Amino acid sequence: MNTYNFHGQVSGSNIGDNGRVEIHHHGTDPQSAVEMAARLVQLLREGEAARTAVEQAEVVHGELVSAERERRPADQGRIRSALHAIEPYVAVGSGGLALVQGIAGFVGM
Repeated sequence: MNTYNFHGQVSGSNIGDNGRVEIHHHGTDPQSAVEMAARLVQLLREGEAARTAVEQAEVVHGELVSAERERRPADQGRIRSALHAIEPYVAVGSGGLALVQGIAGFVGM
């Protein structure tokens, strides 16, 4: 997952303080992916998303935790299908879409 920090006023000629834009990349290690999946489960529960979306987010989290514990690659197919089932339930701007994309990036989607 990425965050973009624009320091100061944003305009066509000046982006950030002295034209500086900071781009942070998150989610490049298994622990970050597990944390993103846990946040996704929490976000969907708090947003009262459909039970199927919450269940699929739990599948993603469980697979990432199991893969890390067993020191094996995460099952990309299982995670991919669960993320596709979740996508219709995450609102743009809610943070959920960024979490789905961050997890997808981790597994190589």
